[in-house]
Amino acid sequence: MRTRVTIRDVAKKAGVSISTVSRVLSPQANDYMREETRGKVLGAIKELDYRPDIRAQSLRGRGTRIVGLVMPDALNPFYQELAYVLEEVCYREKYGLLVCSSKNSITRELTYIDLLESQKVDGIIISTVGLKEIKLNNLVKKGIPIILMDRDVPGANIPVMFTNNYLGGCQATQHLIDLGHKKIACIAGSMNTLSSINRLKGYTDTLQKNGLEVDKKLIKEGKLIYKDGYKLMKELARKSSDGFTALFCLNDLVALGAMRAIQEDGKNIPSDYSIVGFDNISLSSVSNPPLTTIAQPIKQIAQGAFRTIKRWKKQGLLKKEHRFWDTKLIVRKSCKEIN
Repeated sequence: MRTRVTIRDVAKKAGVSISTVSRVLSPQANDYMREETRGKVLGAIKELDYRPDIRAQSLRGRGTRIVGLVMPDALNPFYQELAYVLEEVCYREKYGLLVCSSKNSITRELTYIDLLESQKVDGIIISTVGLKEIKLNNLVKKGIPIILMDRDVPGANIPVMFTNNYLGGCQATQHLIDLGHKKIACIAGSMNTLSSINRLKGYTDTLQKNGLEVDKKLIKEGKLIYKDGYKLMKELARKSSDGFTALFCLNDLVALGAMRAIQEDGKNIPSDYSIVGFDNISLSSVSNPPLTTIAQPIKQIAQGAFRTIKRWKKQGLLKKEHRFWDTKLIVRKSCKEIN
């Protein structure tokens, strides 16, 4: 078995001190060094195939250059795309990304938080399913930058990155109203997350603003997953006495499930029902028909979260802040104007 190459081996090979090798390896080191000396060290590193001990560097206060992402559902295309974009951001900055899925379990979430803490990551980005402020504030006291994404925890003194979900709910509903729809149903998510609450509030407020009734019989709550979109659309179509002509779904997976239910019943989109989703996942552009949806600014959110971690590491503890990014209506072919 190959013996691990150490920084001492590199120093011996290059004919320099260990501290000189350390200065070459440190991205923060800007002090003067002869190019000949730097070249010897880099040559020895390459020849010996030396890999620095990241954990040892972390213990010396240099950081691991690794960020952790804890998301609630790795099968949800929105979180898949978020992880993809965040990995690109980290790669460009020469950071690594550790991705964990809690599967909407607080037990798994706590396990992953403890694991990331033990790995000395430079920061944690999390869309939490139930962390309490005590746990989050304890992490902050230990010097671990932690950023909440789209889900706030009252009493936790940490930054939160938000999509303007309320605006998105307003945009979706107003688009359907502008097309002439007056009976607009909604398939909502569980009301234990701020994002679902605000999207639904955007829907109800926009109906009222336009002088339209908020009919509770036309609002169905479920999980924001494909099969619930399918099931709840079946229920809406079966139980609604005075037919609705449009549907706002609180995410694209639900909208795609609802579209399948409509088409199985021999109905047509958008002739019989107009539909708007939320998230703008990649599948929404290739559905039949392509889905009108509300786009979340995933790239800006990922960049904002990463930059906040770097700023925290550089400046020390940041004050609690809420950062919002606006949504955008993406018009495709799942909606139709009616008389």
